[in-house]
Amino acid sequence: MKPLRRHFVRSLEGQTLLEIFFVTAVVSVLAIRFFLALTGYPRLSPGSLHIAHVLLGGLFMMLALFVSLGYVNKSAQYAAAVMGGFGFGAFIDELGKFITMDNNYFYRPTAALIYITFILLYLGIKEIIQRPLSTSREKLVNALELAKEVILEDLDHQERRKALDLLKECSASDPVTKALRTLLYSTESIPAPGLDIYTRTKIKCRRFYRTLAKKSWFVKAAIAFFLLQSIMALVLDIFMLYIKLLWGQNLHEVFPTLTVSDQIGLVSATLSAAIAIVAIMTFRNDRLKGYLLFKNAVLVQILLVQVFVFYRAQFLAFLGLVGNLCVLLVLNYMIMQEREEQHTLAAEPNHCGTN
Repeated sequence: MKPLRRHFVRSLEGQTLLEIFFVTAVVSVLAIRFFLALTGYPRLSPGSLHIAHVLLGGLFMMLALFVSLGYVNKSAQYAAAVMGGFGFGAFIDELGKFITMDNNYFYRPTAALIYITFILLYLGIKEIIQRPLSTSREKLVNALELAKEVILEDLDHQERRKALDLLKECSASDPVTKALRTLLYSTESIPAPGLDIYTRTKIKCRRFYRTLAKKSWFVKAAIAFFLLQSIMALVLDIFMLYIKLLWGQNLHEVFPTLTVSDQIGLVSATLSAAIAIVAIMTFRNDRLKGYLLFKNAVLVQILLVQVFVFYRAQFLAFLGLVGNLCVLLVLNYMIMQEREEQHTLAAEPNHCGTN
């Protein structure tokens, strides 16, 4: 791990850049699929050639590498994140063509495989950005990165404060720390610029989400959506068991289109429903534990059930995914509120005891 840390130093801007890359990639896949469906899946085929959009994806990923390797300023990094995200989206959208013998763009498992790819990518990004900068070396390198804005005459108040905060956690006797602190204090910073479109959109979405999450009807609707999913899975389970055990019939006679993936998906949905039932039973005595169990049930839906839904319904399953993500966001907010309330209640006796 130490050699890895020596050669790979995490960036303070990495969270935003990786988020932009991820969001751009997801949006590009959905936009490409929507555009192609809307236009009847046209082909760019001059003569005997067929120019697939995977080539456009490769071009944009190459441009992203070119910009990120050839330029060092922040604007170039943001441009590379957008171009790389679009390029990766255009590339992964054609996955079906490259894993089938007949170059089948409409290969049924493609949507599920793309979904799994994005889930793994998201988990990898979360693993990187959730961990704070842990070593003085990482903090010093990132302070130096921010100090580059001095030369570009683009160091604003927020960047200087961020760099100085990083230097506070570095060794005061380090000559590089001293030099950077002197540079930052001796240079006038410019006013903080207006927020970029991505940050503005993220802030607006966050405010909208918090506004909705505070409304009791929205919380009830989100939980009801998830519970309805769970009840449907349990009802289908009971019905299939009734057919199998009491009627003694083969399931494929009643459900001729039932596949192994459908059965695995149903098992995953049953697991999610079982966790939801435990959450309901726990909720009365411990709301926080109940919310956490609900969250685990939703994660099972997102990480397991949705894979098989995408396999069966293709990109129409995106609607169900949006619903599950809404439930997850609401639960995250409720968990945060419940923890704050418990923390306040736990602190009150101590506070009273000091008076």
